[in-house]
Amino acid sequence: MKRRTMIGLSLLVIGTVMAISSALIERPGSISWHDKFSYQKAGALKTHDLSQQIPSKIEDIKVLTIDNSDKAVYIERGDHFAITETHIGNDEKTKVTYSKGNLAVKNVVRSHHLLSFDWRRLSENKARLTITVPDSVQLKTINVAQSNGDVTISDVRADDIKVQSENDDAILTRVAAKNATINLENGEAELHQVTVDNLQVQLDNDDFTLASSAVKTIKTDLQNGDADIEHSQIVNGGYIRNENGDISIEKTKLPTFSARTEMGDTDVAPGFVGQQRGKGDLMIQTQNGDIEIE
Repeated sequence: MKRRTMIGLSLLVIGTVMAISSALIERPGSISWHDKFSYQKAGALKTHDLSQQIPSKIEDIKVLTIDNSDKAVYIERGDHFAITETHIGNDEKTKVTYSKGNLAVKNVVRSHHLLSFDWRRLSENKARLTITVPDSVQLKTINVAQSNGDVTISDVRADDIKVQSENDDAILTRVAAKNATINLENGEAELHQVTVDNLQVQLDNDDFTLASSAVKTIKTDLQNGDADIEHSQIVNGGYIRNENGDISIEKTKLPTFSARTEMGDTDVAPGFVGQQRGKGDLMIQTQNGDIEIE
């Protein structure tokens, strides 16, 4: 190993030890990286109201675009249109711009929080971006591009909803949309009480849950995760495809379907046998896993 590499690794180890030592001595906070290791106290966590950057005629807002990193994103129904961010110090700043009906919210990341120390209030001391949307705003599109933070959307409606995320989960609750697209890598998709005409889900390395929901057409591709659909309704059909994972469908109204697994067991309850056909409206398929429909 070259000398420079050895020196670099040594400095990295020393920096890590110093940062962790500071964390143990100081108040809970986060270890961050921006050109060097640094420790920021949890007490430096601040909440800023960015609502003044929203146009006065909120009814003109038709598209909500979010480009975010290292913050959890919450989009929820509220009494008024508002945007707030919670962050540590001045390392992370969110910019809000508006043009021709598109409200764009972009988080500029200058440092990466590698590790958090907070033994008292773990759930509260987190960087987050919260957007509340009143019923008076009729959104056509919600588009979220996210990394290193959960995306939670609840009690809102839009024609089109798209969530693309790396390394964390997407949770949709009581959401209504004509089209919803969820594309996650290393994150779980949880959909509860949603009403969607066309649902498209692509997941790598985690699970998919659809519960107490109504979907007309579903198109789901999973890799290295399980699919769990329960107490729901799939009206027209589509497909649920999986690699290296199980598919479980419980107490769900289905159209005609075909179910096939390459390496695993297929268990279809007697009540569904009459709907099972060679070429059904809904294709249920996994390569390496079990299929259970009951």
